[in-house]
Amino acid sequence: MTYLQMSERQCQRRLQMAREAVTHLCALLNDDLQPMGFCGHPMPVDLKGTAALNFYTSASFQECTSDLCGVMQSAVHHCIREVTNALYRRAIDYVCFRMDPESQAQRAIGFGFIAGLPQVQGLIDCTHVAIKAPAGRPAAYLNRKDFHSLNVQLVCDHHGGVASWRQGFPLQKWLLTLVRNLTSDAEERYNASHGATRATIEQAIGMLKMLFRCLDRSGGALQYQSERAACIIAVCCALCNYALSKGETL
Repeated sequence: MTYLQMSERQCQRRLQMAREAVTHLCALLNDDLQPMGFCGHPMPVDLKGTAALNFYTSASFQECTSDLCGVMQSAVHHCIREVTNALYRRAIDYVCFRMDPESQAQRAIGFGFIAGLPQVQGLIDCTHVAIKAPAGRPAAYLNRKDFHSLNVQLVCDHHGGVASWRQGFPLQKWLLTLVRNLTSDAEERYNASHGATRATIEQAIGMLKMLFRCLDRSGGALQYQSERAACIIAVCCALCNYALSKGETL
């Protein structure tokens, strides 16, 4: 089964995108995903795309994708690897932070409408993505909540589009943090405005993990080494922004 056999509602529920958006995505990746043969049974692009998207959006285990697509788990693994590699090569097209004057002006206006903070260009925060214990230095990936993870730093714009590459943050001239010891009404107003604006990045992270359950711990830890898991995270961020660019209601 591929997305072509799904109804529009099934496609939205299973793959978090409209069929038209998935079709366009498969067309973008067509040259990279053309059948090269696998155990004597070459898989078409629409099957590879469906298998990988269902993996990203359902959970971090491959069995459910295998059941949906009606192929062996080894074939699912092959699909996920191919699609992830192809999307990662194109991630920069969607995971970017444009600094031209028009983009800067639009972000400043957009953030200003939220709570009045002037000249804001982006919001920054971190989130943990659970991974299996790395073979090399597992202790280096053990977080304060006592599970192994990658600490992913993200920046979002006023639309909630995310830029992810790899804490607390210090106060800098270009980085505004909350005032901890309030001494005036002005500082209280600043904190209120800061908190209302910062909620956008929290919503963006929540949306990212809701759409792509493989990044959420409720779906289990990603069963990959840290380097491969980092590629999958970047791909999910790119897909989130791709969906936004296609007018998807996330």
